[in-house]
Amino acid sequence: MNKPVRDASVSVTLPSSAVEELSARVASGEFGSLDEAVTASLLELEHFRAVELVGGEAAFQALAGRIEADSEAHVGEVDAFEFLHALKDEYERFAAQDDRA
Repeated sequence: MNKPVRDASVSVTLPSSAVEELSARVASGEFGSLDEAVTASLLELEHFRAVELVGGEAAFQALAGRIEADSEAHVGEVDAFEFLHALKDEYERFAAQDDRA
């Protein structure tokens, strides 16, 4: 999941507190640039959303384990956003099936 993100240019307005926090993380060496810090924060948000959709961290880890154990899954280097959106779709299908049961 460490495939580089395709470059795209977007302009956003963030609260000054968010910019200060991200800038501090860059200054501490955690990230090489503000762009990298924002990208990492967005990926983190997508992860948290996916975990919430599946019903928590334990359920997410169980699903990830099943996917990794499936030799047909072809899990390797993928675009993180595409991967998480696909997981979200799968979780929603699981939730719909559970609602019908």
